[in-house]
Amino acid sequence: MSLNGMGSLLSYTIGIHMQQSDFDLLQTVPPYHLQSLIKTRHIAAPKLQLNSSSSIAPPQSMAEVAQTLFDQDSISEAFEELNDLEKLLLRELCSCGGRANSRDLALYFTSAGLLTPVKKNEQVAHESPVSRVAELSLTYQPGGGLQYPAAHPHGVFEQALRHLLVLGLLFWGKQTNFMGREYTSGVHDGVLIVPLTVQESARSSWGLSESLRQFEDEENSTSQGEGIRALQRLLYLYWSLVSATRDGLAIINNGLLARSALRHVVEKLGPKLHIEQARVESDAPHLLFIRLLLMKLGLLQERHGVIYALPAESFFSLPLLERARRCFHLYLETPFWNELFDLPEVNVRPGPTLLEPAHEEVIRARHAVVERLLYEGLEQWHDFATFIARTKLYVPYLLFPRQYGPRAERYSSGSNPYGWDFRLRRGWLTHREGWHLVEGGFIRSVVGGPLHWLGLVETDREEAPNSFRLLPDIITSLSNTSSADEDEGGGRLIVQPNFELVALAPVPELLLVKLDRFAELVSLEHIAQYKLTKSSVTRAIQMGLHAENIQAMLEQAAGKALPQNVSYSLAEWERQARRVEIWNSTTLLEVDDEAWLDELLASEQTRHLFRRRLAPRIAEVTSQQLAALQELLWQRDYLPALTQAPAYEGPIESWRASPHEPQWQLHDSGLLQPLYAVLDLYLVAELEGFSARDEASGWSRLTPSALQKALQQGISLEYIVRFLQQYCEGGIPGSLLIRLKLWGNGYEAGHDIHVEHAPLLRLPSQVLQDLQADQEIQSLLGQEVEPAASLVRVDQANLARVLALLRERGFSLD
Repeated sequence: MSLNGMGSLLSYTIGIHMQQSDFDLLQTVPPYHLQSLIKTRHIAAPKLQLNSSSSIAPPQSMAEVAQTLFDQDSISEAFEELNDLEKLLLRELCSCGGRANSRDLALYFTSAGLLTPVKKNEQVAHESPVSRVAELSLTYQPGGGLQYPAAHPHGVFEQALRHLLVLGLLFWGKQTNFMGREYTSGVHDGVLIVPLTVQESARSSWGLSESLRQFEDEENSTSQGEGIRALQRLLYLYWSLVSATRDGLAIINNGLLARSALRHVVEKLGPKLHIEQARVESDAPHLLFIRLLLMKLGLLQERHGVIYALPAESFFSLPLLERARRCFHLYLETPFWNELFDLPEVNVRPGPTLLEPAHEEVIRARHAVVERLLYEGLEQWHDFATFIARTKLYVPYLLFPRQYGPRAERYSSGSNPYGWDFRLRRGWLTHREGWHLVEGGFIRSVVGGPLHWLGLVETDREEAPNSFRLLPDIITSLSNTSSADEDEGGGRLIVQPNFELVALAPVPELLLVKLDRFAELVSLEHIAQYKLTKSSVTRAIQMGLHAENIQAMLEQAAGKALPQNVSYSLAEWERQARRVEIWNSTTLLEVDDEAWLDELLASEQTRHLFRRRLAPRIAEVTSQQLAALQELLWQRDYLPALTQAPAYEGPIESWRASPHEPQWQLHDSGLLQPLYAVLDLYLVAELEGFSARDEASGWSRLTPSALQKALQQGISLEYIVRFLQQYCEGGIPGSLLIRLKLWGNGYEAGHDIHVEHAPLLRLPSQVLQDLQADQEIQSLLGQEVEPAASLVRVDQANLARVLALLRERGFSLD
């Protein structure tokens, strides 16, 4: 047969019975191991004739061996010769992609206790799962160094690897050097590779599948656990604390809470989170996470260095699972939390700041950790070190992508996407030790931090946990399906005649948010106790509530009518509170024709824009509806005058226009050049009150007559100057400012300038008084310069120029 024909036969054989990569893998083994495979697997092939200059067998001989070695029936027969441990090793390698480091695999199997299983008669009856997991966690302790299991030629793990290698179900990678070493020895430190054909056979024979079917079958419950309930209650408590603080919570320049604000938060919420004290907010990461999460949810907002509470009814009215799902996905998919800020035993230089957004690789790694968690059993305790060792098999490039540099250099600033150096506090990191400290520390931070705080993971202890277990709520949090009419099973509200309100457990947070608006909190434990008082109801009325709204809320929550005295007191307290009303931050609409206001209030499309009618031509606009009302007026060809207080025959300066960017460039001649093709119409209308139209350019110009006319209409010179300074780019030129003050009589002491001739005496006022009393000197002294006037030296050579410029400015000279 010709070489071309042999090549075609080889390609056909590979295409039918095996993968090309499997054939390439077989060609890398030493010839003695190939002979051993033929004997062990009983392959009927001619004796291999090896070339003297190469250990590679001829292609036709290798093809015949590979055809039988990777045959499905032959592989199935080899599976029958495996014991339980060997099957477990092969299953794990196939599940993690068919490739893993041998020592990493040994570390995982040793840490998980799979090499020395505990017999049933040796199990202590009263031993808890947590203690069993802690007993197996002996290979790695934070700060104590990494201890990989020692390789022994006759060890259980090494013997299992040897059998798999002898059967041809497993091969070493190319990077493993076998010069003078036994190929089938399991003590080597290298990469183990499962051929693709063997992986396919294992999946079909053992039902291996990288899916969550087993997880869903194990627990397909939509029950709402205590973890996510505790999270929602903590979100409400933090929000309620900020809402009750009139001045908000102050923050400092680095974005953390000020010490006084932090002390207030710790006093209220610290006991619930087992936080006794914290000097800075970073000392209480749980509280910091809750605050940042509330800000991402839109329940808290930072304005001018202060944290304020925003309306929360829309969020807490959502079903419990939907709220938990939103919180989980905000953490999983947004960069507001950075787990790399604090890695135990590792110094990161320069490293991220506390509130620095997480890198996109951190978010990707966060997804990978959650995905690996979903393959762990529910409600079972898992050792952190074991989970980290197993994750290394599946996601070896967790935080550091392969393309940034060699594995041994990933912790140097030039070989990772962050540009940071990761170092031990006692020296440099090796790639193997670094994975369990950096990537492992990241995994501990994700699982023991946010996932635990979100109520999806339970740990054996709060500080430096050793083990964890997944709660079923993690499945519901990942799911995107939920019932729209989901019932949380909230407790019933009891309204007592003595004005006490008792909400029986479980108390929904939405009810607490509503009660906070018009009642005083007494206690909040398993039941919520509130009390209606005149001051609390009056405060709610001042915030826009009405007695009928309060009564409707209470009757809906209680499921029956209120006691008669409570209903009567609500109406009476409202009547007393509304005898004298002071409206703060209220938007009013005033029209010229009351019939047009009747039309707006009668229409179904526009009625929701108004709260109530205060006068025939005045109505109160509903909060947050001003923009919609403006749009409506513009559609009907109205340009409303937007003010912050009614004018009512007063001067126009009694209100202040809302801040805008500069609209004009003011020249020395008083001409205002527009900066944009279309200017703000409100500001243009305001400018027309104290300017005139320039015939040549069509722009506005400041003139003495226009300014005098504005002053007669009640517009002050101070307001005109402030307006021009704010809405003219670069402010008012100095020479024009002088003329404006001259036109508007802005100089209180007059604007006449006198030229005083030398010589002048400069002496203290007390000496002058004594000299003026001396009759001999008094006759020789001239008139005293006015005390209100100022003397400025002018060089004789410049005097003529100064006088000319002063006359140009409009000053009269004597």
